[in-house]
Amino acid sequence: MNQNNLEYLQKSLDYLGFGTKLNDVLESAIYRQLEKFSLGINQRYIPGEFRSDPGKGVDQLHFDLNFSKARDSDVYFLNSYDATLTRYNDTPPVSQRFDLERDNRMTALQSYKLLCGLSLQKDIYVKNTSGTTTADREKVAVWFRLDLSVSGNNGNHPLNKFFPGYGFDLEKTIDRYPFNGLDELEKKDAVTRALRYGNLVELSLELNGKQQAVYVAANPRLKTLDIYTKDMQQLWDNQIFSTGQNQEQKAGRAFEGVLPPPQVARQFPWKQQGDENGPKIGR
Repeated sequence: MNQNNLEYLQKSLDYLGFGTKLNDVLESAIYRQLEKFSLGINQRYIPGEFRSDPGKGVDQLHFDLNFSKARDSDVYFLNSYDATLTRYNDTPPVSQRFDLERDNRMTALQSYKLLCGLSLQKDIYVKNTSGTTTADREKVAVWFRLDLSVSGNNGNHPLNKFFPGYGFDLEKTIDRYPFNGLDELEKKDAVTRALRYGNLVELSLELNGKQQAVYVAANPRLKTLDIYTKDMQQLWDNQIFSTGQNQEQKAGRAFEGVLPPPQVARQFPWKQQGDENGPKIGR
């Protein structure tokens, strides 16, 4: 068994938000020299609207982490993971396979937010075409959002990416709305940062001449904000402004916050997979 490879995979699991609960079963599966296997784990998350009162509801997320062995060595790779979200409100479960290389190493918490219908921003490295530096790749801040209204033959939903050239300016978008308490730069920066992380943020909004508590999420696709009442009823721009136009129906839900500890899904949570198509290599 390649000890360095095992330690790298264990660190990767921890970095991705799966902790150390799977370390022993991962070592056991590699020791058995399985060509392909999956490890299952369950984690619980507090919806954003319940952060102040977690007893109101908890979301359940099941993960199957997919590993494969290299054809010509004893090195194993974590290629992807399958995530299935069961929400507190009994809506139908939502599933997605996240390929670590293709989908820019989404963490467990990031996958939860995306499956809830929210958007998040993260830095990724792309081919340098700007000519401003000699580096082959450059870091770019990109917004991500799952299109949960569409699914392919494999059941996956398109993971949309919105690059800076798309034109979504979060700060200017926030300034369009009559939020209360964002005059202080420090407060506004904290709200902006939370929205970029994909959080549902609680703010105070002037509505019909009165201050009303609302939840806010970023929507880069429509270059706007998704705004909800305290009972998660969506507010549209024509309700907020005296003159406004109806917007296209938008999807969005809530979240954030992990309830420790995660539970190993089965006593021996690996599922040996067939190798008809050969192992998929990549991290």
